Amino acid sequence: MKQNEERLAGIIDGQEEHGSSAGLPALPQSALAAVADERPAPAQWLGTDSNTLSAIDRLKATIDEETDRLARREVVDFDVFSQRKNRGLLELTRAMRLTESVEADPRVVAHLSGLRASLVRNRAALQIHLDAVREVSAIIARSIQEVESDGTYSLMEAGGCK
Repeated sequence: MKQNEERLAGIIDGQEEHGSSAGLPALPQSALAAVADERPAPAQWLGTDSNTLSAIDRLKATIDEETDRLARREVVDFDVFSQRKNRGLLELTRAMRLTESVEADPRVVAHLSGLRASLVRNRAALQIHLDAVREVSAIIARSIQEVESDGTYSLMEAGGCK
């Protein structure tokens, strides 16, 4: 990469000193772009590219959206959120596999810590929702049993028959 930059600088300096009529072929724009593309993107650090950080952020946003909807007691389509979370996890897994020494990047550690905090909040919100669903279903099941039962096989009350 450093050699390419020096080579490019030398070619550009040579063209400026001698001009394009000095017999030096003009460097095509595609070659300039190819050399410039070899530099690491600003989002890269220690082998981490922006795909990993973006995947973490998108997954966190999906989880936070579901948690917020549960907290506001809005209708939540759990199938859609499950698909989005599965897709985000797949994307994150693929990005992490392609990234070298991701554990050493403090930005990834910070993003993963934020994701973990979101997951803890989401789990708590889902647990509250699940407990409420269980309670409501138990009430409904008891009501159905009481309506369908004629009392024949129910426990006798103290002090006499039914």
